[in-house]
Order: sequence, then C-alpha cells, then structure tokens
Amino acid sequence: MRKLLVLAAIICLLIGIAACISTPKKLTIGFVPSGSPEKMKVDFQPIQLYLEKTLGVKVDVFIPEDYLGLIEAMKNKKVDIGWYGAFSYIAAESQMKLDPMVIQSRYGYGTIYHSLIVTRSDSEIHTVEDLQGKSFAFVDKGSTSGFVVPMALFKSRDLDYEQYLGDTIFSGSHDAVFNDVMSKKANAGAMDDLTLGKKIDTGEIKVDDIRIIWKSNDIPGSPFVARADLNSKLKNRFKTAMIQLNQKAPAAIKAFDSKTEKYIPFEPSMYNEIRNIATLLGNDYIRTNFLQKK
Repeated sequence: MRKLLVLAAIICLLIGIAACISTPKKLTIGFVPSGSPEKMKVDFQPIQLYLEKTLGVKVDVFIPEDYLGLIEAMKNKKVDIGWYGAFSYIAAESQMKLDPMVIQSRYGYGTIYHSLIVTRSDSEIHTVEDLQGKSFAFVDKGSTSGFVVPMALFKSRDLDYEQYLGDTIFSGSHDAVFNDVMSKKANAGAMDDLTLGKKIDTGEIKVDDIRIIWKSNDIPGSPFVARADLNSKLKNRFKTAMIQLNQKAPAAIKAFDSKTEKYIPFEPSMYNEIRNIATLLGNDYIRTNFLQKK
C-alpha cells in the first residue's frame, strides 16, 4: 500500500512539473516592421494589455528590423506568435511549421484588399502596355501589394520589369508612392486600394484626380500565426481572445489599426491566390527577398 502511495505521489509530482514546463508564463508577439517600431508598440499596447488580462500571462512585443528578423526569431523560439503580411507569411511557413489563427477583417473590405497600378488622370498611360519606358514607383521589395503582386504581373507577361519600365524608385510607403505619382516624380506606381480609398473618403483627392490602370485579384489581409509547437491551450485561448476583441475591447482594435473591424478565424483557402503567385515567382525570389540578410 505504501509503495502505491509513493508511486502516486511521484506521478502527481511529474504531472505538476510537466504542466509547469508546458504552460508558458510569457507570450511574445512579433510584428513585421510596417512603420516606426516605437509607434507600432504604442498602437498595439491596448491589445497587449487586453491579452495579458484575458490570457493571464505577460505579453511582450518584438519588432525586428526586417522580415527575416521575425522569421528567424520564430524559428529560434524567441517569438511565439507572429503578425505577418500576406507574402511574408508564405516565406515564413517555408521555414517552419506554423499554425495560422486569425486574420483581420477591414471595414468595407472584409479580409481582402487589392494591389493597384495608378497614374494621374491627365497622364497618357491607360494600360499596362503604356508603362513601357515610363518611370515607376514601388513601395519596397517586401510589400505584397506595393511590389510582389505587380512584379508577378510583369513576370506573368514574360516582362522583366527592370528592363520594361523606365527609372524605378522605391518610395518606402503606399502614401509615398501616391505622392510621387501625383507630384510627377514617377509616371505611375503600385499601391494598395486601402490607402487610395482612405484618401478619397477623407477628401484629400477626388476620384477624377487619378486613374487606375490595373487592379489585382483578391489579396488576403495580415494573419496572426503561432509556432506549431506552442502550447495548444495558449494558442486556443489567444485565438478566442482575438475573435472576441471587437466585442470586449473595440477601442483596442481602433488604436492598433482604425481600418480593422474585427479578427476572424483563418481559412487556408484565403491564401490560394498568394500561393499561386509564390509558385510563379519561385523559391529563389522568396529566398532572395525574404530569407537573406540585406
């Protein structure tokens, strides 16, 4: 009888130790750098505090210098959950097993947005063919809608954009692309329809001021994805907390991104178009632009 009691005590002790090991006391969330790191941290803080209260664990925020920094941090288990852009997520899952959990749903757009090629309304450019030899503005090589998707367009037509276009510049943001086009620094440029829509809605420009010569297929929004080996209970609780965020802490969503209405469960089919583009561009493109130190 005594041996049974000792054995039971050992089993209980081992179960307790295992529980302590498997349940993290801290959750680190990483973000692809989409703006000033300081501002991103401030904007996310209301959600960070909401998650700490809801999950009962300390939440840290990590923002690297580039896309590769987040991918490496997750591979090395320094980051538990990552917030990626559409294409950087595809690059990340080529390096490790990930569990995508939620994706943003925007006011008026849902879970999708589009890449646009725009020019001024007084321009002689009306089609993609008219871009030959013209100056062109991209966002940066890590931007899904501001570079990857339009670049795939050129490749699908067997066009080397560096040879086909005139001078190309990387403006650094969607706002900057728009400004470069309107100021005639570039004849045309690639940007997202969210930025353009906001400028029209706020009256910054009129619809007649700009011409859209090409619009992409649907692009999915930015997902939160977890390492596959992260504690399953914590993953499920995080997913539930994010889905309930618009009901329990709507001001927190607005502080982080005023365009986001809510977060909804991730569906793999949302990324079919991006996976097709990744196949078209090939592994070398992903490796060069997302998996190598600049």
